[in-house]
Amino acid sequence: MLKRIIASLLAIALLVIPGCAVTDDVSSSYNSVVALSKSIGDMWLLAGGTLKGITEDGLELEGASDVAVVGTVTQPNLEAILELEPDLVLVSAELSSHAEIKAELDNLGIDTIAVAVNSFDDYDSYMKTFAEFTGRADLYELNVTSIRNSIDEIISLVPSAGEGLTYLAIRVSATKNKVLKNDYFACGIFNDLGLNNVVTDNSELDEISAEWIAGADPDIIFVVLHGQEDEAMDSFTQAFESSAFWGELTAVSEGRVFVLPKDYFQYKPNALWADAYQYAYDLIYEG
Repeated sequence: MLKRIIASLLAIALLVIPGCAVTDDVSSSYNSVVALSKSIGDMWLLAGGTLKGITEDGLELEGASDVAVVGTVTQPNLEAILELEPDLVLVSAELSSHAEIKAELDNLGIDTIAVAVNSFDDYDSYMKTFAEFTGRADLYELNVTSIRNSIDEIISLVPSAGEGLTYLAIRVSATKNKVLKNDYFACGIFNDLGLNNVVTDNSELDEISAEWIAGADPDIIFVVLHGQEDEAMDSFTQAFESSAFWGELTAVSEGRVFVLPKDYFQYKPNALWADAYQYAYDLIYEG
């Protein structure tokens, strides 16, 4: 129990103090870890950990094929989690169902960490913590430091002429079209590459119309398909491409409307952050 208390305090310290360095003299004995999403489970595995349980979406991860299923990412099963007798459960800080599970686990004295990755810096911070727990500083170097160096190289190539270009990012599903603000991780990538989001973080704008897009007239439009891709694309076509305003947009006339791959821009890229930056750079400046 003492080890678990020390480990919990360390996790809190590392997550709330920006830039806090990983030390070499602290370790943890988390042997039964459950992750409540594919992305979070992937991070734990990248840091050298092993998993006892994961939600259904994470079964395709390398190293998780024989791991017990503990429900879905939106509806994790508390009983299934407890059957594994976990000493650490990794939950998403962005889902209300996870907050409920976390509260139950906290009451039972089971260590939890709520993970929210909305930028590469966030990814870096949690990976520092996980690598400290697993004692694998080498994997932190491989899966964070080397990736950051690659990202910095890509950013250094951004031409000054490209700075100031505007963009609009939209997440499209069969039922809803949502603008993406700067707190969405993919927008952080576009911003790092010299672009300016036409939607600000303090905007109350959520769903949008073709008329609104025409008024903003962004230089580039990024589209992230959510859920069933065919249905989402049909929704996008009906909502925007069929509008009389669409063909007049700068992004459309210049051929700069890009449908983005999910692995880079809907799901958190984790070890593929540099690939996501490179993909976006190529679209913006090499396309």
